[in-house]
Amino acid sequence: MCLLINGAKCMNRVFRYPGRKTTSLVLGGALLASGAVMASDASPVTVVASNPRFAALIQPGAQAQVLTADAQWAEGPLCLTDGRLIWSDVKANKVMSWKEHDGVTVWLDPAHYQNGHALDAEGRVIAASHGERAIVRQEADGQWRTVVDRYEGRRLNSPNDVVVDKRGGIWFSDPTFGVLNKAESYGGKPEQGGEYVYRYDPEQNHLVRLNTPGLHSPNGLAFSPDQSLLYVADSQLAHDFKNPKLAHSIRVYQVRDGALSNGKVFAEIAPGIPDGLKVDAQGNVWSSKEGIQVFSASGELLGKIKVTAKDTGNLAFCSTGSQHWIYITAANKVLRIPALVGGSRS
Repeated sequence: MCLLINGAKCMNRVFRYPGRKTTSLVLGGALLASGAVMASDASPVTVVASNPRFAALIQPGAQAQVLTADAQWAEGPLCLTDGRLIWSDVKANKVMSWKEHDGVTVWLDPAHYQNGHALDAEGRVIAASHGERAIVRQEADGQWRTVVDRYEGRRLNSPNDVVVDKRGGIWFSDPTFGVLNKAESYGGKPEQGGEYVYRYDPEQNHLVRLNTPGLHSPNGLAFSPDQSLLYVADSQLAHDFKNPKLAHSIRVYQVRDGALSNGKVFAEIAPGIPDGLKVDAQGNVWSSKEGIQVFSASGELLGKIKVTAKDTGNLAFCSTGSQHWIYITAANKVLRIPALVGGSRS
């Protein structure tokens, strides 16, 4: 049964996507069929340290392995429990995957313009869907279910990024970037009268619009390791890059009892804007855009990772045993770089 509780409407729609497909690409003159596309040669990156502590996070001579260079706009990387990496190719309306020895395959087609991804405690994929204008979840049987798509009876804008807390709460950003861009959605009219961050409680079927004074256009989200802080990218400048007065910063809020308070600017991002965010196991904040910028928990710039692509949309930490990796979605590319630190388990 679908209930309307305190402004949250869970449509409980179940929609079937076509089965996962594989793709074939020409790489180095050879056609790799059966869905397997091996990663190409390493790509140089430039590691620029602003603080000696940066050397403990990534090696100065690190190189990036190019997993694909054929995306239209790669976003939302996530490592699954089976070791597979998935990411959204938003403008292609697909979700792609890569696994060692398997290569690149189509994981979901059509994807209804999914963007950010997260895993819940049961290992289910939670996705922020521009096309559905909703938070959706893949169930154990492979079907996708709408978790929430309305607030106070009006459709959400275009959920962009999503994180899950240790109690199962689903936090997501809902800017208008997707719904206003027909290359990344089915289009439509914003109905919320603004851009906000929300928290959804699956047990209570309750959606809360969070109080985030000073935040204009929320984008990437990330918790601190103990989940006492929430970092939010404010990408207002993306609405008009000719207006330098628009926000291009990371804000940080204290988290308590499912609410946010004491928000402040954590770091200004320049050039460009902050997009996807991740926090490592030591509490450092990694921000995509113009490569990767890394800040200590106190907001001090530790260093940058410059990649060949101009725009970087997001990143993900994944670990295999003691080996840590950073996966970066960078415009048409997905890159993998060895790291000396893993991601936060929050």
